Amino acid sequence: MPKTRRKKPRAVQRYVTISTVCEVYRLRPQTLRIYERRGLIRHEEGILEDGRKTVLYGDRDLQRIRMICSLTRDLGVNLAGIEVIVRLLDRLEKGPSPIAEDY
Repeated sequence: MPKTRRKKPRAVQRYVTISTVCEVYRLRPQTLRIYERRGLIRHEEGILEDGRKTVLYGDRDLQRIRMICSLTRDLGVNLAGIEVIVRLLDRLEKGPSPIAEDY
């Protein structure tokens, strides 16, 4: 009898409201908006049960926010340094690129 491969279950994307992120990570909403303007994180828009719109952050952005908080609070990295680190991480995730594209 041939073995069948089971598909791995897809991870469920969870979303968290901006107020929860601010409370958990001790940030102000303005700080998160600065990170968004700089392209470090992205938010989704959602609708609450009562029909109001809200800002939501997914798992990837929560990881990023956690990393940014660690870099700034624990290591003293400024926003410009964080931008460089995030860009490098993004490039590494995409995979290797030809040297000619870098110069």
